[in-house]
Amino acid sequence: MAQDRIKFRKKKTDPWTTIKQPDESMQFSLETTYSSDSGRVKSGVNYVKPLFTVEQYSYKASDLTKAEAKTLLSFVGKGHKFQMHYFSVYHGAWRTDWFYVGTSSLNIQTLKENQEKMEEISFNITGVNPL
Repeated sequence: MAQDRIKFRKKKTDPWTTIKQPDESMQFSLETTYSSDSGRVKSGVNYVKPLFTVEQYSYKASDLTKAEAKTLLSFVGKGHKFQMHYFSVYHGAWRTDWFYVGTSSLNIQTLKENQEKMEEISFNITGVNPL
């Protein structure tokens, strides 16, 4: 069986776009939102009321062409949600779900005409739907 790859698309009906795969490691985290009345009481005991938890991935890729950078930014550059086909650590399987990116960062390596290169791009991909 062929190795599965991370892919993006803007709408369910759009074809998948296989993006530049991340560098060797991709950090996974769970982000939980709690109710406003969660917190510690005077005795120091913490009373928490979790509302929901979402998956979050830290994506980083190096040595990108201008076309690869443009493709990634077309999905993550304006904060809109997109579908991602990815390996879910939480579910232990490849799956598809909706995500968004709030902030992205890109380092330009060179702007020589017809040789434009991006040194690195990074962003946090946050799940739209709760687990």
